Amino acid sequence: MLAHYKKTALKPLGLLLGIGVLLASAGYGQEPQDATPSLRMAKAVPGLIEALRDENPSVRDAAAMALREMGPEAKAAIPALAQLLRDPDGYLRVTAAHTLEKMGADAVLSLVKLLQDSDHRVRELAEETLRTIGQEAKAAIPALTERLRDEDPAVRNAAAMALREMKPESKAAIPALAQLLRDEDGYLRVTAAHTLDRMGSEAAASLVPLLRDPDPRVRELAAHCLRQIQSEIGLGDPKNDR
Repeated sequence: MLAHYKKTALKPLGLLLGIGVLLASAGYGQEPQDATPSLRMAKAVPGLIEALRDENPSVRDAAAMALREMGPEAKAAIPALAQLLRDPDGYLRVTAAHTLEKMGADAVLSLVKLLQDSDHRVRELAEETLRTIGQEAKAAIPALTERLRDEDPAVRNAAAMALREMKPESKAAIPALAQLLRDEDGYLRVTAAHTLDRMGSEAAASLVPLLRDPDPRVRELAAHCLRQIQSEIGLGDPKNDR
């Protein structure tokens, strides 16, 4: 078993070494002597993109991790990395997500497309990746707001968490977030409340009507949000009252 593991573990290294040989044979080693190391490494991106489609998941994983180290300089790999969020290997899906996080705003468009995927796991992972990108992913706000009405509670929850990281630009999502205080999923109601807490006084107009909701849990959450918002305003924290 150990021998088999060693053989499998060496495959990614063998592939990457092979890519280096191919690059050298294609004349990529003839760049000017003053070429930067990052420029030299960028020559490997096409080969690594090809490796993302390798039949062996360990090879795909190693290629994704190599691209992660290059960050935005490897943005040509974004479409292929986005496709890996659909990979049958769960571990590899997470690796691809962490690599896309490093791409920043360049990855947003590809991630937004995945918010329409038929697999709820893909939608949720795309949302989590957008959340980590944060303010640079503000172009995704309309699509994330739509996902607040997703049929899957985990997707709704991940969308609310992502929008929390994009304020104040995400304030257009306040009405939809307020409706989540009525969601049948208790954990999601709390997530929505914490997101509304971060929206500042502009959330009050959507929260006040919920103080008359028939469900006491909804009334309590609305009151809690209003108290938290007032507390933040009282502390003079401008980021919560813009």
